[in-house]
Amino acid sequence: MKSDLDRHIETHLKDKEFRIYFEKAEAKRKIAQEIAALRKAKHLTQAQLAKEVGTRQQVISRIENPKDKRMPSFEFLDIIAKAFNRRLVLSLQRS
Repeated sequence: MKSDLDRHIETHLKDKEFRIYFEKAEAKRKIAQEIAALRKAKHLTQAQLAKEVGTRQQVISRIENPKDKRMPSFEFLDIIAKAFNRRLVLSLQRS
């Protein structure tokens, strides 16, 4: 059974502009969660990860905050991925 929120979002996703903002926010949330999870699994603080990738702790904090609207660049995400011995993968999927 769908919640009222699910129905509300489903209705608004029919609006192209809303869908663009919603999908961008969802992508940012997933990036934030993934980086935070990888950092914690490696037992690093934000400051330690920042030092490893050549930035400040505040930048890592901002990237891990899904409410922050700014999207990190692909280049910076690639640097972070390499710090975790990962590779950045971009996928274009049908909507």
